[in-house]
Amino acid sequence: MNVPSGSGMNEDGLIAHVRGRVATDPAPDIGIGDDACVWTPGGPTCLSVDGIVEGRHFTKDDPPQAVGRKAAAAALSDLAAMGARPVGAVVSLHCPSRWSAVEVMDGVLAELQRHGCHCYGGDTTAAEQLTISVTVWGESVPDGRFLARSSAEPGDLLVLTGQVGGSLRKGRHLSPQPRLAEGQWFAMQMASKAMMDCSDGLAADAAKMAAASGCGCLLLPGNVPRHDDVDEAADVYTQALCDGEDYELLVAVDAAAWPALQLAWPFDLPLTTVGWLIEQPGNFIEDHLGRVIPSPFQGFSHGL
Repeated sequence: MNVPSGSGMNEDGLIAHVRGRVATDPAPDIGIGDDACVWTPGGPTCLSVDGIVEGRHFTKDDPPQAVGRKAAAAALSDLAAMGARPVGAVVSLHCPSRWSAVEVMDGVLAELQRHGCHCYGGDTTAAEQLTISVTVWGESVPDGRFLARSSAEPGDLLVLTGQVGGSLRKGRHLSPQPRLAEGQWFAMQMASKAMMDCSDGLAADAAKMAAASGCGCLLLPGNVPRHDDVDEAADVYTQALCDGEDYELLVAVDAAAWPALQLAWPFDLPLTTVGWLIEQPGNFIEDHLGRVIPSPFQGFSHGL
């Protein structure tokens, strides 16, 4: 395996560069430089892997450090969706000569370090297109637990952090913000039933949570908080519900506890009710006339 010549160094050189960027391996763990890392869990652990591919998640003209940051942030968002505290990561980099492997990895490491997540190693190889796969693992916070997407019940409110829409048009897809602190807070609240991140669009992700929990969902498009720069000349509801790559958290909350949860919310980030879960299977919306109709919105599909 090798780093492409366009990166200006071989694989050993890139490993040395990365090794110099990360902190000393926490004893007695073994990290970068060996055939595998050694890590001792401090308790129940969740793991996730996320990959991004040139031409699908970013373009050849995007800055390499921004691409690296996106790869790490998307993976960390999966930990946020579980309410986990990041512990470590390993990275697989498939890099063509037209990209700088060093700059891409600098972006990956900067994002991991920003969230206190240690890079323990990975793998590099030349390729025809840039692909980055980041595997992350995390542990539960004190007084917290992991929140699956399958633990919600009919009657639970659907609550969304932040704002959505226009991620690709406005370039936000290159700078996702994993809601780690917010996810950990929800994990400590007994009123939180289920949680996931919105990477495929609110319409698709709410439907996934509902199906996993054995119920249906009813969304209120008029309630969905949109970014100020969402194109008002286009279909704003479609943008807000289907654009994807927002990486906000969608949480199923006990409706009776919602007022107290609102009052206790410690973050500046908006927290908005966007619908609720219902007994009837299927996906529905309330239209502008107040009628409940089958949802015409589908969100993003990976097309596998």
